[in-house]
Amino acid sequence: MSTILQTKKLNELSVFFPCYNEEENLPLLIEKALEIIPKVAIRYEIIIVNDGSKDKTSQIAHEYAKKIPQIKVVDQKNQGYGGAVNTGFKAVQYDWVFFTDADLQFDLNELYRFVELAVENPDKEMILGFRKIRAEGFKRALFANGMKFLNRAILGFPTDIKDIDCAFKLLRKDMVKSVLPLNSKGNLVSTEFLLRAVRTGYDYVQTGVDHFERAYGVSTCGGLKDILKVLVELVKLKFMLMKVDYSAVQPALKASVGAHCDYVSAAAFHSRV
Repeated sequence: MSTILQTKKLNELSVFFPCYNEEENLPLLIEKALEIIPKVAIRYEIIIVNDGSKDKTSQIAHEYAKKIPQIKVVDQKNQGYGGAVNTGFKAVQYDWVFFTDADLQFDLNELYRFVELAVENPDKEMILGFRKIRAEGFKRALFANGMKFLNRAILGFPTDIKDIDCAFKLLRKDMVKSVLPLNSKGNLVSTEFLLRAVRTGYDYVQTGVDHFERAYGVSTCGGLKDILKVLVELVKLKFMLMKVDYSAVQPALKASVGAHCDYVSAAAFHSRV
């Protein structure tokens, strides 16, 4: 029996990719997603969030969507990375949600392991990736380390979360919807999301993922303008989070987690058809 048949499948999985000027990466990403996602979920959707790209990202996404019913495209005016992630979270419909960036700096094959961890840890709402080694230039690494320090110093971000902004996460949809909407439009979107989730009481498993250099395209983060934006966002986020009452949200989800089956074994699925 193959490894795939021995692997448990999720009943439902929504996948979304935030995109900005990813015309060179997008075809490779979609083809890889179409290879892997049907092996880890029975019902699935793939959502391309086009954040006002100026290249052929939207055109390529719509060409795939015309041929493959599971692919959906959301076009929006440029709102920044956080706006694209927020749009993706709002668009998903299935019980589990996975997202990663469209720049091919992560290996989608790692999703097999994330699904296994979700199945093995039914009391956890989040499977969080952390980059074992960050594959980026000095400026980006310095920017990321500075953000990590500020997040913890100003916002009291949990010290046990290893990689705040790693864009490789598998999440329960009910948990995601309970912490929306997110106010961050830029680089602090992951910080805000995780802070809201952890303060509400949701739990997580962390696992290392490989990280690769960009093959195509140009990163849009890490300049002086981004640093100034982050400082302003940090102050706004601190005061906004002080006003949120998390106590009433989480218990309702905990009560519903066991109310339905999130996954079946692939062998059981194949025996039905």
